[in-house]
Amino acid sequence: MTNNLRRMSVLCAMLVASGNLWAQTIPVETNSNAVVLQADTNKNLSIIYFGKKLSNASEYNQIPATYKQTGDYTNQLNSAYTPSGSRNLLEPAITVTHADGNNSLDLKYVSHNVDKVDANVSILSVVLKDPVYDFTVTLYYKTFFKEDVVEQWSVIKHKEKGNVLLQKYASANLHLKAGNGFWLTQYHGDWAKEMQPEESKITHGIKTLDTKLGTRTNLFMPSVFMVSMDKPATEDEGTVLYGSLEYSGNFKTDLELDYQNNLRIISGINNYASAYTLKPNEEFTTPAFLYTLSSTGKGTASRNIHDWARNYKLLDGKGNRLTLLNNWEATYFDFNESKLFELLKDTKKLGVDLFLLDDGWFANKYPRNGDVAGLGDWAENKT
Repeated sequence: MTNNLRRMSVLCAMLVASGNLWAQTIPVETNSNAVVLQADTNKNLSIIYFGKKLSNASEYNQIPATYKQTGDYTNQLNSAYTPSGSRNLLEPAITVTHADGNNSLDLKYVSHNVDKVDANVSILSVVLKDPVYDFTVTLYYKTFFKEDVVEQWSVIKHKEKGNVLLQKYASANLHLKAGNGFWLTQYHGDWAKEMQPEESKITHGIKTLDTKLGTRTNLFMPSVFMVSMDKPATEDEGTVLYGSLEYSGNFKTDLELDYQNNLRIISGINNYASAYTLKPNEEFTTPAFLYTLSSTGKGTASRNIHDWARNYKLLDGKGNRLTLLNNWEATYFDFNESKLFELLKDTKKLGVDLFLLDDGWFANKYPRNGDVAGLGDWAENKT
């Protein structure tokens, strides 16, 4: 056997031993960060890396071997979209009942495609399919390169002989590694005391952030959260993930610290009392889960989202805004012309463009002197 043949034999043996004889690696990159997907020889799609972008993309394949962890009994701990009913032992991203009543689902990699929207925005789509049922899930990753922001959602479709019941249908399924643990910053509140922060170390099991209110869903808890890795992040230091679901209805985010001490994050519409009947050939599209990763503290993560919102979500996000004066905190319901005049007399000097007269200006039969009367009587109250 020649030296070249020996080298080829050794290389093939190494590839077979490492499970990478056939591996489709799919980097999802922004200016500073990368989420790297990989389909293995069995077409299982996993997240093999989430962190700073590497200068040499070929090095992503070497990352899994650098972690010495206990065995993964299912090859699904770091799944990119975890199904339920078969091998999975942890919280699933999707749960279904097929047309024949079977609850088992397996999702295998089929193909992927990248659509370049413009110089800054790209959309990766990854098609997954059950090997037995004609049931597919397409994962979408929309990257905003300069802002270091990713929007992720899923589209579910089937061609079975009857309806399929969707019992859970997450938007995103992330997998994070950190040597010294994770810290969660979450928010809670009520009327007039919204967005009260709390920070705690994530322990084993599942931490759930959710709402079932249906309307005013952010009243007690918004979907916004941050996860710091290895230590609590400060404004200017530490690695931190910012995440939020772009949805005004009931949401649910599960943060599960598994037995390998890795963190799984599954976020989407709250499946509480929300089973959905999906007809053949109908598509179910989930809302987008939004996230950014910062290696320089919470401030950078926040500014990434601000930049993204101004550039892509807010109407005229970089335009000027009118300066508005509102009388509410100054007068509440108790005001008259002379009080309002005192508020208004110096507004030109201050550069105020607009005055808003708040609650209390209407109702005569039952004057609006408090919040228990007058609604619906929109006649001006002159008393």
